[in-house]
Amino acid sequence: MWRGNLSQDDIRIKNFLKDRLKIKRLFNSLLKKKIISGIYVFPYTEKFLLKSISSNIFNGACVYLNPVEKEYKKLIHRFKKFKFIIIRPFGGRLKLAKKHKLNFLLNYSMNYKNIKNIILTCSKKKQIREIISYCNDKKNF
Repeated sequence: MWRGNLSQDDIRIKNFLKDRLKIKRLFNSLLKKKIISGIYVFPYTEKFLLKSISSNIFNGACVYLNPVEKEYKKLIHRFKKFKFIIIRPFGGRLKLAKKHKLNFLLNYSMNYKNIKNIILTCSKKKQIREIISYCNDKKNF
């Protein structure tokens, strides 16, 4: 959504702000009809995330968070009522699962109360077993 050219973030933000009322009306209509239950933005940049939060359109945002990709960590901490879905806690191509235990990476990504969900990708059965074990140990997370 509003991906455009990421090196021209100001233009992306300008286009988003120009259309925000139309976007808000559309999403409110979908919410009212119960076609959707929430709206999450994938901002690509911190600046876009800030504008997204102030637009009062979104329930939350999908962002990367792991020991290497931590650009959004301060904003997650700052906006406690805004919900976040964490993507790539294992680092994807960064191969953090080879450097750290999955338990550490999951704890790192779930360290805030406003983390609503985590999107996980697994490439090995061992990872799935470790995730199940983690979930069984943390029944109240």
